[in-house]
Formats: sequence, structure tokens, C-alpha cells
Amino acid sequence: MFLRRKLLVILIGLVTLIQLSLCVAEDQEKREVKIESIKADSISNDEEGNLLLEGKVLIKTNILDFQTDKAFFNQSKGLLELKGNVKVSGSDIEINSREINANLKQQSFSVNNAEINRGDSNFAKAQEFLIKTSGDIELINSSVNNCSKNNPAWEISTQRITYLKEKNNAVIKGIKLKIKNIPVFYLPYLRTSVGNERMSGFLNPGLRQTSDGLDLSLPYYFNLAPNYDMVFTPRHITTRGFGIASSFRYLNKISEGEISLSGISNDKRYQDETGREGNRWNVVWKNKSKFNKRWFSSINFQSASDEYFFRDIGNNQFGQTKTSYLPRKFGLTWKNSFLKLGLDVSRYQILNPFSFEEFKSIPSVTLESNFSKNKFSFSFTSNITRFEREDVNPIKGLYESIERSYLIPEVNYTKSFPGSKLSLSTGTTYTNYKLKSLKFSRSSPWLELKYNLFLDKNLGSSVSSILPTFKYIYVKEDEEDFEYLIDSRISSLNFQNLFQRDRHVGYDKNNKNNKLVLGIQYIYKGRKQDSFNSFSLGQAFYFNKKINYFNPLEKNKQSPLVAEFKTFLSKGFWSKGLIELDKRSSKVNSASFSFIYQGPQQKRFELRSVYRRKDLNHVYIPWRDKDSPTNQTELLAQFPISKSFLIFGKWQKDQEFNQSNDILVGFEYSNCCLKWGLMHRKWIDEDYFSWRENYSSPFEALSQNFDPSKKRDNTYLFFELKDIGRLGKEIAKSLSSTKLE
Repeated sequence: MFLRRKLLVILIGLVTLIQLSLCVAEDQEKREVKIESIKADSISNDEEGNLLLEGKVLIKTNILDFQTDKAFFNQSKGLLELKGNVKVSGSDIEINSREINANLKQQSFSVNNAEINRGDSNFAKAQEFLIKTSGDIELINSSVNNCSKNNPAWEISTQRITYLKEKNNAVIKGIKLKIKNIPVFYLPYLRTSVGNERMSGFLNPGLRQTSDGLDLSLPYYFNLAPNYDMVFTPRHITTRGFGIASSFRYLNKISEGEISLSGISNDKRYQDETGREGNRWNVVWKNKSKFNKRWFSSINFQSASDEYFFRDIGNNQFGQTKTSYLPRKFGLTWKNSFLKLGLDVSRYQILNPFSFEEFKSIPSVTLESNFSKNKFSFSFTSNITRFEREDVNPIKGLYESIERSYLIPEVNYTKSFPGSKLSLSTGTTYTNYKLKSLKFSRSSPWLELKYNLFLDKNLGSSVSSILPTFKYIYVKEDEEDFEYLIDSRISSLNFQNLFQRDRHVGYDKNNKNNKLVLGIQYIYKGRKQDSFNSFSLGQAFYFNKKINYFNPLEKNKQSPLVAEFKTFLSKGFWSKGLIELDKRSSKVNSASFSFIYQGPQQKRFELRSVYRRKDLNHVYIPWRDKDSPTNQTELLAQFPISKSFLIFGKWQKDQEFNQSNDILVGFEYSNCCLKWGLMHRKWIDEDYFSWRENYSSPFEALSQNFDPSKKRDNTYLFFELKDIGRLGKEIAKSLSSTKLE
């Protein structure tokens, strides 16, 4: 077992705190410790004029307070001797000892058998404790824990700690970690930094039990220079073999970035599964450069040896990273106050075998210009990009390469009135395509007129507002249809999207529009930020019938009715929701709701629900249930039943298929120094790779209704020594869910 750097954080932190409490901070001049008052049951003088104090002695200084049974004080030399039950207290620290000798003028303290306590925890003991005039601190035969001084769950002991103030680091000898008096770790020597200073040394080891056996990694930090460093991590996975991970960071006047490499040599299990031999690796290079005030560049290059790498290994010491594609992007930008020119090259390594719609661009050139004068503003955007596919979807028969260019000029006029605002904008979107010998272009002029009213009411302790909005949108489009979408998607409908020119995001699809959008918002805000409520309602009315996205055979004169609400109540309650209602069919197209309570003592309750009658971008979802509604509910709960005992759970259910997608229950016990618990989880995961067992290609798997769902069932035991390290899962990450957010 190797050293965790956190194992030393408490001990070095205490040494620093003592140094800060008993010495003056580095950025201030030294101050002499001056006595402000002296109290005792008996006060007398010896023949040399020294004070002899006995019985409930209390000495107050400008920095520390001293309490003892007996004291000797030489005022001229600043010498103070304390004997008996000695207690030294500062703002957040307390030292108990049998004897303390202090030189107040030099701020030098010598303590025998000291017991150190910071706040309600971090207890430390030392047989000898010396603070030198130079500011160096030395502790001999010391120990520290983060819990009870009478019955600690764990304890770190050392033979000697020397804190070197000038170098801001500490030399530690003879380090032992004991859990309930059982030695579990020993390190003979370590030199480490204190505070924000960086110093080479071991970082937190990674230790986790997986289906591949024990996964152990030991990172070592190299402080190479003030502007660059490196972490080198040897790693071993029981059934796979040995590997490394390395991360190099750099910073100079022009560039900053990071180069990361991880891999494993001759993966034994991978060879058995696939028959492939060789090393497996992942490399990442991220860089940002600023050459001068006008020129910038960026690099995001990522690559992996095979599509299984993130399933099996991951690119960090804990193997937690998952991804479906790896970007390889380069960008170069020139800009001034009103003009911006950009060159971008994008490629992707696709790791998801069922992803057919991704393009690579080689290259993309963009020109943008913006300037305004008085109430007018003008913007101009132009782009030309060549797109290519490495794999063409045989189902759709798309082109391997497409060249697209677009030009978007826009003029805007804004006029503000007392309690209202009027804005008028007009422009056009001109798009041109080249597909082998085929050329295609279209122009879509558009006009927008928007009027906002602001009806505010001051209620003293709160402010309420009613905000009606009227918007007219006209978009003309060529009648000729174009099906080869590159980067256009249909966005979900909410109150803000209702006022967009079209629900398509991207430049390949601009539907003809001639509509009036009406919306109204009500907002209530408490003056003390203790409450917030908002409600929004809106709908679009078409002058020409529009195709219904949920039923292409129908045409409507009006859009679905959209309603949203957001509310925040004091004491940890907040909620939000949305509903999209098709009035003609009296059906709900989509809806979402969430309710969250975050209370004291780790109390937590969350309820989320999502419903979509149809996924409008179903061509990008290859699964067999792509035409089925989405109807899922998730419940999270965390409840303390005592000061130290906590129970938690998560339940996610697919209402459409009447099955539970994710069930998690567990408990956690925690006190001031340790935490442990048990967690059981049953869930359905997506496995993108099992199709290889029965099919020759992903296309064949889809045509045979391949289901990527995989049922998983695991029990986890986690254990943590606070401020040192942990084994097992983290509850916060397990309970957190972004799927329904």
C-alpha cells in the first residue's frame, strides 16, 4: 500500500496553523507578544524581581491567552515559564501541556507533551514541540487524528516533523497510519510542501474493485518548473495487465495546455475477447494560444487505439471516462473591434458503431462582422465548409462529401419607450450546396417585428411584473425541398423557442413561416431573494397552415400551447415544469416536471418526470423503440435517521414499458473521522459492442432489431477515512442523475 498525499494534509495543516497562530504571517512585520493582563490567586516577587504566580493563573497577551497552575515571568528578558495544567488558546486553536517555556520577545516556544486541538476536531499530540526564532517548527514523537481524542478511529504518528518556514515545506520521518491501534501503513521519510507551494511527490492512489479485478494506480507528481508540471501514473488491472497514464501541463506567454496519455500493454483479456494483439492507448492534446491582441488558436486532439478503450479502461486513474466520439479540432481566429475571421478543421473518431450521421469538416472558414450606431445595428455572417463522411449510411444513401456555403446579412432597429420596447429586424439566409456534379442553392429572406410591454408593480417587500410580448415573423423559402441535412436538428419547444424563426437549429433547414406569436410572463421576486415565482404562456398563429411535426399528414393553423412555471420557496423548496399541448388533438406533445427539496442535515428529495409523445429527431436514434413515446419518472431521496446514520435511494421507471430502469438503495454511517456504507444497484445500461457476438455489422444488427440494453446488478461497499481517502463509490455521484434533467 502506498502513501496518500491527503494522509499528510491534516498533519501539515496543523503545523501551519500552529505556526500562523504563534507567529506573525509572512506578509506582515514581526510583532512582539505583549502581556495585556495577569491574574492569579497568589502573585509575588523573588529576590531578582521576577513574578511568581500561583493558583488559577491567567495571562492575556495581544495574540494568545495562557492558563496554568504556576508561572514564572521575567519581564525584562520576556521569559515565561508555565508549569502544571497549561493551556494556550488562540482564535481557533488550543494547546494543552504540562510545561511550556516561552521567549515572548523572540516568539520562541518550547512545549513538552503537548496536546493540540483545532475547533472540534484535528487532535494532535507531541512529546516535544519547539517553535524557533527563525519560524521553523519541530515536533518530536507526534500523532494526529480528525476525530475523538479519547477513542479515535484512525491516527497518524510520526517520529519527527520539521517545518522549514523559509522553504515552506516539511520534512517528516517515521510516518505510521493506525486504524483502531492496528498499523496499516508505514513510510520512513517524506518531504512535502505546505500551503499552496507545489512539490514533487505521490498523489492520491486509485484503488477500485471491478469486473476486471483489482484496478490499482499510483500517481506521482513532478514539479518540473513554475510554468509546467507532470503527473506520471503506473497502473495495474488484474485481468488485463500493466499500463501507465501521464499528464503534462504547460503555460507560457503565448500558450497554455495539457497533453495526456494513458494506455495498457498487451491487454490479456482484450486479446481473448477479440483476438487483437498490441498496446491499447488514448492520447489527448488541448491547447489555447494567444499570439497577440488579434490572433488566437485552439487545438483539441483526441485519439484512441480502438473503440473498446473507454468501455474497458478509461483515460484516467479511476477509469471513469466514457464517450461515444473523440474530436480532432483545430481553430485559428483573427479579430478586431468589428470583424472576426475564423478557420476551423474538425474530424471525429467515432466510437459508437451505431452513429451514422457525423461529418468531418476540412476546412471551415467563417467571417463575422458586427457594428451599431444609434438605434441601428448591422451583422454579417458568412461561412464555407466542406463536409465528408468516412462511413456512409446504406439505409439513407447519403453523399460522402458536401460543400456548403451560407451568407446571412441582418439589420436591426430598436426603439425604447417608457414601459415598452419595439424592435424590427430583417435579413436573409442564402445557402449553396455542391454534391459531386449537383449544385443547389436557396435564399430565405425574413422579417421580424417584436413589441414588449413591461408592467411592473412595487409591493414594498416584493416586485411583480407582467410582460406581454407580441412578435410577427415572416420567412420566405424556395419551394424546392432539400433532404440532406448536415447539422440541422429540431429543437424541443419551450417558451423561448416559440419566438424563434423556426424550430430547426442549423443552416440546412429553414421552413417557410408567416406567423404571429403571442406570449405573456408573470414574474414575482421577493426583495430579500427569499422567493421567486414565474409563469409563462405562449402560442403561435400561422397565416398559412403548417405541417404538424407530430403528424406529418396534418396541417395546423396554430402551434401547440406552451406553458412553463418556475418557483422558489424559502427553506429549500423549488420546482419547475413545462407542458406542450396540442389543442386540436387534445394531446400532450411533451411535458416535464421537477420538484426538489434540499433541507438541513443532508435531507434531500427530488422528483422528476419527462414525457415526449415522439422524438422529432428519430433518424439519429437507431434503436428499435425510436418511434415509441418517452415517459420516465425518477425519484431521489436521502434522509438522516440520526446524527450519524443516513439512508438513501433512487428509482427511475419507464412508464411506457412499465419497467424500472434504475433502482438504488443503501445506507451510510458517518462520524467526525470515518464514513462507511453499503449500496445495492440494479439498472439497465446501453452496450454498444455486444452486437459483434451475433452479427457481422451494426447495420445487420439494427435490421434484426438488436437491443443494446444490458441489465446490471451490483452491490458496493464503500469506506472512507475523512481527509485521507476512500474506497468505493461516492453517494453524491451515484444519486446524481442528468438523464431526466
